[in-house]
Amino acid sequence: MNMDYISGMSQNLQAFATPSSNPIETGGVHEAEFLRESLVAALEEMKVWVLLMSEHAKFIRLGLDPNPNQEEFFRIADQFSVQLESLHREVIQTPSNAPVEILFQLRERTIVMVNHLIQFKRTLFQLLEECKALAILPAILVDHIRREADRFVGTLERSKGKVTRNRQTLGIPDGQIPAETVPRLLYHRLSPAQLFKVGVEEVEFFSRIHSEHAEHLSMSFRPEVQENYRKTALFYKQEFANQIEQAKMVEQSGSGFEALASNGIKISTDFNNYLRRVLYDITTCTIPTKQTNFPPLLADHMSRETVYYMDILQRLTVR
Repeated sequence: MNMDYISGMSQNLQAFATPSSNPIETGGVHEAEFLRESLVAALEEMKVWVLLMSEHAKFIRLGLDPNPNQEEFFRIADQFSVQLESLHREVIQTPSNAPVEILFQLRERTIVMVNHLIQFKRTLFQLLEECKALAILPAILVDHIRREADRFVGTLERSKGKVTRNRQTLGIPDGQIPAETVPRLLYHRLSPAQLFKVGVEEVEFFSRIHSEHAEHLSMSFRPEVQENYRKTALFYKQEFANQIEQAKMVEQSGSGFEALASNGIKISTDFNNYLRRVLYDITTCTIPTKQTNFPPLLADHMSRETVYYMDILQRLTVR
């Protein structure tokens, strides 16, 4: 597979956008004011996720087999990491009171760039699954970071009043149902029914994400000498898996989200403390053998995603 094929595929991305059946309420706010509010909400999501997307590209770059036949994949991943890192600097430097035109263009450029990254991840996942590409990076992990990217773009599209992802795309139950993926700063615009749906979807999405994080870590610690770290990771894998089952029951019953979110915050707080301890032990060389079979950035990356998830749960329950 050559660069032209990848480039051409990226230029022919599927048009995801469909009209929203669950519009965000403006509450009588003037259209121009609501437009700015939506763009600022998108900017806040970009502050978190554009950097995470850049790191995804770095993890892909790090995990590819460095044989000459795969040099193109390395270069594509590297190019994404550089471009997204540059975009993140621009996002961070853009104030929320910037002109609407600047906020709008920044959001649209982000959507286009991350959609290209999503397509690259989809292609790489398929090649790894078919053994047409080689890597120490598990194929399922490529699908994992693709789901995160789809959720991110979904939040940006939702700020435009569109629902563009379904649950299947995000890897959560009842796959054909459109997913809300609402930016956090627009929660106050949602009806109680929408808030409940958003809450359940976010618990199901991030519980799966963090369960997979824990599972990946458990397989990446060094055998025997780092056994306690591995066992703790497996404990959190199961805790988050249990959260998914609880979320399904809450959705079926139509009640109990507050208790679900409270438990989710507790589990996530404990998991984040574990991740920060792992990161500290690696960076201070106090972990047995002084190294692990994964980069320290991965633990920090997972920690930031956990903090983001806790912020969602707190916003949904403290109203």
